[in-house]
Amino acid sequence: MKSQKTKFASIFAAALIMLVGTNLQAQNDGPPQRHERGKQEMHQKGPQGKQEEVGPPGPRIPNLSEEQANQMKTIHLKSEKAALPLKNQVNEKEARLRTLTTSTDFDAKAVNKVIDEIGILKSDLMKMKIASTQEIKLILTEEQLLFFDKQIGQNRGPKQGRKR
Repeated sequence: MKSQKTKFASIFAAALIMLVGTNLQAQNDGPPQRHERGKQEMHQKGPQGKQEEVGPPGPRIPNLSEEQANQMKTIHLKSEKAALPLKNQVNEKEARLRTLTTSTDFDAKAVNKVIDEIGILKSDLMKMKIASTQEIKLILTEEQLLFFDKQIGQNRGPKQGRKR
């Protein structure tokens, strides 16, 4: 009887040690570079914790003159100002859509109308974005244009994948 209890206790202890060891190893197997990268990014930030701007916003284009950078900023600002009211309308329509789809009295006709309105607004936003991109392309040299075109559609950072 005593040897059976001892045998059970040693099997239980071995299983516990294996379980704890596996958990500790699983915690250490995560991507350490993410943690390290976060530390490095903290050191690169300015005094108030904000990322310091190194160059013009948008794609990094080689040999960009000061005049080209200023023109790009102007184009970007102009397009953002024009897009803001449309983005606000899209947000309002999406909130209205949530209200309509979660209400107890479902009205398919009203839901479809709001969906169509959202589609038109998003289409207009896409057209504005393409127009400003084409406007930027006009101020670039051939070499810069090639670099710019390669960057279009590439993952541009944390905002990618977020809804909006």
